[in-house]
Amino acid sequence: MALNNNFYCIAPMMGKTDSFFCYLLGLINKKISVYTEMMHAETIIRSKILESYNFIEDKKKIVVQIAGSKPKRLALAAKKVTEFGFNEININCGCPSNRVVSGKFGISLLLEPKLVRKCVEEIHSKVSNKVSIKTRIGVDEHNSEDILNSFLYELNKAGVNKFIIHARSAITKKLSTKDNLNIPPLNYQRVYKLKKEFNKNEIIINGGFKNINKNNIIKNVDGIMIGREAYKNPWMFNTSITYNALESKKRIVKIYIKLLENMIINQYFSKSSLFHIQNIFNGYSGSKKWRHHVSYALADKKLINLLKFLDYDNIKIV
Repeated sequence: MALNNNFYCIAPMMGKTDSFFCYLLGLINKKISVYTEMMHAETIIRSKILESYNFIEDKKKIVVQIAGSKPKRLALAAKKVTEFGFNEININCGCPSNRVVSGKFGISLLLEPKLVRKCVEEIHSKVSNKVSIKTRIGVDEHNSEDILNSFLYELNKAGVNKFIIHARSAITKKLSTKDNLNIPPLNYQRVYKLKKEFNKNEIIINGGFKNINKNNIIKNVDGIMIGREAYKNPWMFNTSITYNALESKKRIVKIYIKLLENMIINQYFSKSSLFHIQNIFNGYSGSKKWRHHVSYALADKKLINLLKFLDYDNIKIV
């Protein structure tokens, strides 16, 4: 099956879709969009978090997800994002964590469409970047169709035409963030209905997708966002790199490791950069030993043994 690059994208995941994972995905398929882990507007403004993306030359397919609810601060963060070369900003209106909800952003913004509109309008006054929104189909007892429809109507007034909808409600008072990814039932039909109602908007569906074999969904929405499964098996985003194309996979991993070697020399090292390749050869003979070598590299920051492990054909097709 040929992969429609414009139909799939990778969800923002805290501690996972960082700059290194974005770079790795670019090696696998440079046409797939990756949404960064959620960054609070204040973090963007006050820290050097965006500098960690400087080693990536082309950022057109990296979407920065921003959290916050203060229009002027979001606009200031968006301006900085633009200066670093990113093309799209995504506002998080869907995270159900207690910390986020208590800060009056994330999923709580689903019930504040006029405030989100002000945020978008303030951003548009500062930058020309595309602004998209990620949210859910409902929150707690607020599950009527009018809630989400009113949200989209209001945001359309601000010129937002791209929405990523997690096809679950959020339950903030009883469930943890992790449980909110699994326990609330999926309702794809609600998202399909939303697309019919807002047929001029780009509607991307998220939640529960484990692979790219979803031809039955193409006619109902404009795209699919995949999260945890994309992290476990990023190879799914290049259908030409099959299970038997092991040498192609090794070549990509070598390029990635050599980049990390360079960064270690320049006094920049992030453990997450190695976490991203810990399970990269799952399903092959030698994958367990590979994981051990990655663990050793995490401890001593020496990557030469990983390269040697690949050179001596220790990873093989079962």
